[in-house]
Amino acid sequence: MSEIKEERNHWRDLGLARRLSKWGFDYPPLDLDFLFLEHNNGQVKAIIDYKNEHEKKHYASSPVYQALIDLGDRAGIPVISCRYNDDYSRYKATPLNVYARNYIHEPKELSEAEWVALLYEIKGQEVSKEFLASMNIVI
Repeated sequence: MSEIKEERNHWRDLGLARRLSKWGFDYPPLDLDFLFLEHNNGQVKAIIDYKNEHEKKHYASSPVYQALIDLGDRAGIPVISCRYNDDYSRYKATPLNVYARNYIHEPKELSEAEWVALLYEIKGQEVSKEFLASMNIVI
């Protein structure tokens, strides 16, 4: 499993976002906090936009999500907005396109184990209870 480098003072994103915003109204950058591509053996299976539960809400009608939905629709994959709580025990998943609605029909709050199981399902895999237990995820 690869190690994720810790963000250092948010300098990578903030400075560039500020610079790009000066390029004009018709050239806005997308404000994506923590975008993940769920994949299975290099094949993208879903786009997940993670946001902390305290972050400002985004709506499916926003240009950011419209761009993600367009990308997911073109690729034929689910696009999901997922808000997580501070201790990572609860996840509120919101389907943003028709492909996501094949897995969750409407916004749904899930436990960590349920969220992990859903991600495995989207990737065409099954998660074992032993794996969840090994990760200290309450089943």
